Amino acid sequence: MEGSVATAASVPLPSVLKRKSAFWTAMLIGALLRIYCLVFTNGTGDMDDWEDHAQQVRDRGLIGYYHANSFANHPPFISKMSALILQIAIVTHIPFRILFRAPFALLDAGNAFLLFSLLPENRWRFLATACYWLSPAAILISAYHGNTDTAVAFFLLLTVWLATKQQIVGSGVAFGASLWIKLPGVLALPALLTLFRRWRLLAFFLLAAVVTALSTYLPALIQDYKVVYANVFEYRGLILQTATGVPLWGPSVLLFSTVAPIQAWPEKYLRPALFILEHSWSIAIVAILLLIWLRRNRASPLEVCATIGMTYAILFGFSDYWAFQYFAWALPFWFFLRWWFSVPAVFLTSVYLYALHWTFCGNGWLIGRWDFLGHPNLPLLVLTIRNLAVSFFLISACLFLIFPMRRSPTLVQTSN
Repeated sequence: MEGSVATAASVPLPSVLKRKSAFWTAMLIGALLRIYCLVFTNGTGDMDDWEDHAQQVRDRGLIGYYHANSFANHPPFISKMSALILQIAIVTHIPFRILFRAPFALLDAGNAFLLFSLLPENRWRFLATACYWLSPAAILISAYHGNTDTAVAFFLLLTVWLATKQQIVGSGVAFGASLWIKLPGVLALPALLTLFRRWRLLAFFLLAAVVTALSTYLPALIQDYKVVYANVFEYRGLILQTATGVPLWGPSVLLFSTVAPIQAWPEKYLRPALFILEHSWSIAIVAILLLIWLRRNRASPLEVCATIGMTYAILFGFSDYWAFQYFAWALPFWFFLRWWFSVPAVFLTSVYLYALHWTFCGNGWLIGRWDFLGHPNLPLLVLTIRNLAVSFFLISACLFLIFPMRRSPTLVQTSN
């Protein structure tokens, strides 16, 4: 998405109409695919987990459930909302899997709208928005998977969009609301802070964000702050592997699946390698903070969105702690980066996620039960795609850290 582009005013009317017709056709197809996933598919194992979460919150109460299950790591607001959705499902006889996933499919439509609104006003934003909306990764995560990660990108995009409208308090409220659903948005906070070049505006933003976030956490914290802190704030994700220990993501893929199997590593090399992998999340956080510091003067909304896209790319490149749906945090932000990253990133994540879902469902239509444990070994094609994707993100993460101060812009061109 670079080079000279033409404005809508300089393009003949038939071309404009043809382009817009193709755009709305793409949007319709994306909407129909999401409806298909919502209505006809069961989702991953996360969907079953969420229904169990909702039932337990309903039966035990929020704090009681936190005590009963140390893996109950979702914030108080969305936990209570899941229980409410379950109650609605019982009353209306609409399956919980449909009612729970529908709001996040709608939020993904919000992602597409905000992406379109934030991209430069040229013909490429139509293509970028359509590519996002049609990407299998976005469709699978928002309408099939059965988790809340789509909301992370939505609230971050909304935070930036409101900031561009000079709605500083609203921007802070949007960011604070993101923490009602899931916490990974905090990784983008240092980049977001560069939007506000005056201390007064920064103070308003932070105050609005803190007040908004605490409004739903405070009742639970008052009841039992220890269990809330332990379950929600200390959760760091898991290293996802098949039943036979085949890693699905992370540097361990490259070290033990491509370089040499773990049992072939000499002890003097294996111990430091395992130490690095164990602390890969912390290493990624340090690298992210370094990136944001190096890009602190790139404070336009487009540059901040680009920084956020790089932030999550570094996390995915350096950390072993990963799950299928985490790509949702970053997908729309990758369209603010140069084509050499955005095109392969969206393509590889989409192909890999679809290949995994096909494997674990047993068919390309994703019909049937999710059977993760029943597939202890992955097909060679899936492993090859995995290796390409992991390698790409690791190399890209390193490049983002090595060349952050280059004069050439790292995001989509705004000139006409």
